[in-house]
Amino acid sequence: MSEHEKVFIPKESIDKLVSGLKSIRITTREKATRKEVGKLLDLLQQDLSQKNIPLKEQILEKMKESKGVDPNLNANLYILYRNLDSGQITEEQALELFQMYVKIEPYNKTIL
Repeated sequence: MSEHEKVFIPKESIDKLVSGLKSIRITTREKATRKEVGKLLDLLQQDLSQKNIPLKEQILEKMKESKGVDPNLNANLYILYRNLDSGQITEEQALELFQMYVKIEPYNKTIL
């Protein structure tokens, strides 16, 4: 296998792996083991980071998360998605806006 070759693993299996590693990290008393598990978790998180997911999917996922919690964010993301999908803005512009919306989200929530 080449260094950058991708492998398909079901998300459920990855979630179980991450959960198991977190459990080991919490329950073990050995510092070396905790450190090694931390490295493995970081490696997994790095490979599973948002960089590997297309921007449109990231926006849709964040829209779903914010649907009942933050209607303003949901509306902004919907408009962003539609503008990106229709080609009215570039992917770079959309990414910049998406990152800005996500950064200000904690400070901009509507209290219901």
